[in-house]
Amino acid sequence: MRAGGRLGGSGCLVVWLLAGCALLSGCAAPRAYLGEPITATREPQGYRMATVLRARGDDDLLFLLSLSGGGMRASTMAYGVLEQLAADSVDRDGHRSRLLDEVDVISAVSGGAVPAAYYVLYGDRLFEDFTERFLVRDITATLSRRILWNPSGWLRLGSREYSRGDAYAEFFDRELFHGATFADLDTRGNRPFLIINSTEVGLAARFEFTQDNFDGICGDLSRFPIARAVAASSLVPALLTPITVRNYASACDHGESITSTAKSANAWLPWLHLVDGALSDNLGARAMLDALADGDDHMQLRHASTSKPVRRIVYLSVNAGDAKSMWVGQHRQSPPALQMLRLMGTVPVDRYTAESKLRLRAALEAEARELHAELHYIEIEIDSLRAEPEFAALVELPTSFDLQPDAMRALHRASRRLLAQSPEYQRLLEAFREP
Repeated sequence: MRAGGRLGGSGCLVVWLLAGCALLSGCAAPRAYLGEPITATREPQGYRMATVLRARGDDDLLFLLSLSGGGMRASTMAYGVLEQLAADSVDRDGHRSRLLDEVDVISAVSGGAVPAAYYVLYGDRLFEDFTERFLVRDITATLSRRILWNPSGWLRLGSREYSRGDAYAEFFDRELFHGATFADLDTRGNRPFLIINSTEVGLAARFEFTQDNFDGICGDLSRFPIARAVAASSLVPALLTPITVRNYASACDHGESITSTAKSANAWLPWLHLVDGALSDNLGARAMLDALADGDDHMQLRHASTSKPVRRIVYLSVNAGDAKSMWVGQHRQSPPALQMLRLMGTVPVDRYTAESKLRLRAALEAEARELHAELHYIEIEIDSLRAEPEFAALVELPTSFDLQPDAMRALHRASRRLLAQSPEYQRLLEAFREP
């Protein structure tokens, strides 16, 4: 201490640390939730596609919905499409039913996973408060204030058991999901089955939050927070640290390491590190392809165990990612260096997205032929707005989690209009009007 009783720089630091510790209830080091094990797989218990579809009952309509990644613009487009599906009703067995209520499966990625999870958890509350709670907020600035400019946040991030990705997940839990876990989705009655997609960085493989997938790591999905799944699906690598999940592959009766399906040299990985699902499947189509290849899920997708075989298949894809690499050829000059660096990250994603679309369409067409069912394949893409003067500028909106309110509202209107005016969507509505 200096003469006169004044604190030096180190003394001030101690005071700040002590004050921060008081705020953190005695400096208890925060620990991230890493998952919990199961001792045995318990089919059909748990959040599984086959179980949820079986509970939805007899139906001759199979409705699959994919919501892509793309930051806040993906969240906005997904919200607009869900709202339009709620506005359109059709005749079903003598009564009117909203098309939204006919959706069987939602596969969502990154920005699309936020409204998808909110809807499956809360239902029509999505249309009451989601805009104010999420869409019109500057999420990037909010997180910066809480993580970078908050002394208590600094101390929390000093823990080896807690990271920026965990703070990101806490934001979703505090603002949207309030402690809800996947067990809460099991009690949501007639809601669609939700697949939240992320990427496991060690294996460079898609990782989905379903109990069938968690069986492979002997993990209990029912206790897993929805907020952490949404964060894992949408966090940007480098800016945010991965969401880590413990691999308990040796803890249950016949659990296998997730690496057994991924041609990895490692026999067992004790930790899985999950980041943005867009890196492995920005469209959400691969989950649908895998479901068509899985025996039990495939049977339920066909409703083969019920009295009504599928007679109509609807696949609706909402794609908020624009293929920037495809537009380079519109100009004589080569792209500048900075744009080329950005394109290097988007070219693989664009290529994989195009391949996923082709494979899924072929699989659905084959399924429709085998079932003698009618297929409605509907694509809603932000790229299609380039041809509309009123909305063309929206294609250049960033894929971060912050949009100006005016831009958000314009994209919301454009998304609803894209669906409502889609020729294939109109054909679907007309098909329900036929006697």
